[in-house]
Amino acid sequence: MGRLVRILAVAVLWTLLTAPLVADARADDPPTAGSEARTLVFRLRTTGLVAEAVWTTCPAPADGDVCTDTIIFGFDTRDRENKERSDTPVLRILSFVYRFVEDPEAPSGLIAEWFGRLEGADVEGDPRLDHATAQGVVPIQICTIFEPASGLTCPDTLDVSAEWTGVGARQRVADHTVARQPVRLENAWSRGWQRDATAVATTDGVPVAGVLVFAQLSRIDQGEIVVQHPFE
Repeated sequence: MGRLVRILAVAVLWTLLTAPLVADARADDPPTAGSEARTLVFRLRTTGLVAEAVWTTCPAPADGDVCTDTIIFGFDTRDRENKERSDTPVLRILSFVYRFVEDPEAPSGLIAEWFGRLEGADVEGDPRLDHATAQGVVPIQICTIFEPASGLTCPDTLDVSAEWTGVGARQRVADHTVARQPVRLENAWSRGWQRDATAVATTDGVPVAGVLVFAQLSRIDQGEIVVQHPFE
């Protein structure tokens, strides 16, 4: 999956987790019957800046290691989500604590996870993808402690500050992916520019745990992802 498409997919996943699905269909415009007919579940159109960075405490994990992965997104985009429009900057943080399992057929065991999203964050960047910053106190909307004996607790908020610096050349990107599932069809398109980056970040004044394993700046000139399901 292309990077811009993956960024769009993350935005859709968050919406599916935190809000009811809203069909963008009018009563006077019903779907056409037939094997190709679809009812629209979700549509996101977006343009603008996206900054992403990923840290892990286990860059080379061994069996049984307890690891923490942290992902930070800064969005300064203009979006249309179904019929709703928004140009509010957004800061997101996703954290996963898990026990690494070396057996490739056995899933790694989740210990805890928490996800937060702040609308109206201070997110800035330049069109050439040289630099970006994202700051704000992010409320944690979703948190699950799978192993209470771990001693981990759910944070209410996280004061996040992140900074990206572009490195290397910008790359032109044009992606189109289709994912067919038994109960849904996901279709995504994106065009824009990407640039590798370095990143530093803190949460509540403390550097994000682990080492930086990925950082990128993206400028989405045109992006859309559509989720549909068969009409019956």
